Amino acid sequence: MSNIFYVGIDLGTSRTSLATSTGKRITARTCVGYPKDIVSRKRFGKAYLLGDEALANRLGLNMIWPLGEGVIRNDEKSVEATGLILRHIIAEALPEKKESDKIYAAVGVPAQASLTNKRAIIDITRDIIDKILIVSEPFAVAYSVDRFDEVLIIDIGAGTTDLCRMHGSVPEAEDQITLKIAGNFLDEVITEAILEKFPQVQLTPQIVRRIKEKYGYVSDVSEPVKVTLTEKGIPSEYEITEILRESCLKLTQPVCEAVQKLVGTFDADFQEKLRNNIIIAGGGSRLKGIDRAVEKSLENYGGGNAATVQDAEYCGSIGALKMAMEMPEEYWEKI
Repeated sequence: MSNIFYVGIDLGTSRTSLATSTGKRITARTCVGYPKDIVSRKRFGKAYLLGDEALANRLGLNMIWPLGEGVIRNDEKSVEATGLILRHIIAEALPEKKESDKIYAAVGVPAQASLTNKRAIIDITRDIIDKILIVSEPFAVAYSVDRFDEVLIIDIGAGTTDLCRMHGSVPEAEDQITLKIAGNFLDEVITEAILEKFPQVQLTPQIVRRIKEKYGYVSDVSEPVKVTLTEKGIPSEYEITEILRESCLKLTQPVCEAVQKLVGTFDADFQEKLRNNIIIAGGGSRLKGIDRAVEKSLENYGGGNAATVQDAEYCGSIGALKMAMEMPEEYWEKI
């Protein structure tokens, strides 16, 4: 008899995470590297490298980040790369799968992902996944934390920030907002701000991402942030405390404005409950003080209460997995 394996996937611009019904969890960078020439092809001994391995060897590779702003880029190479990534992490997570076994998967995508992008995911996974359910990433987060009644989910990823208010049923279009201001946007802002003050320092996307992930904050006070950067190969220490705070505020301000809009247009009888039940997820939830910044933005509305998820890495994929596992068999038959 064939077995059914349930899988939850959070398909992200920067990272893709996966959780399975067997208890396996895997996360990988959403990138593929193709050898630049015959020398690099001989060095690596394969047609492509994936994830962290590709990043570690990127000088000899043509790098592809197939997702932009949370959706698959509209070119053949990006479609191919997305398929390679999904095939790899599923195979790594389910080494015990036999040919006769089935995979049922729920895949999280940005709240307002186009129908075209959803169709692309279905086409890419047709020979990998037997049945697929595509859900909004904030809805997957809500499923993960079991919060469905008058709760506002903020999922800050690399390509998009998705906001969704829940009210005990499947959210409508007016309950959801997708911003193209997220982690990658913040990386660009930090890069520009550092170079404006220290124009000779040498920066790479990886250096900026490490700075952001370790020191990023939006609170009113912070310990001095000093980082070691190079100028023409010579390392020196640079103080970037205020640069980092001002840059991070350029991310949080539009997020807070979106929160205000979703609260202000909600049913008046339930606005208080909504603004006191805000969950922040995604990589951006790690910014120090972001929960307090959201609360502060609601002071004129009567105040609010925001909390960050404990497991930013896997919250979305765990929610998608729970959804897949709890879906009645007859519903899968309709998909």
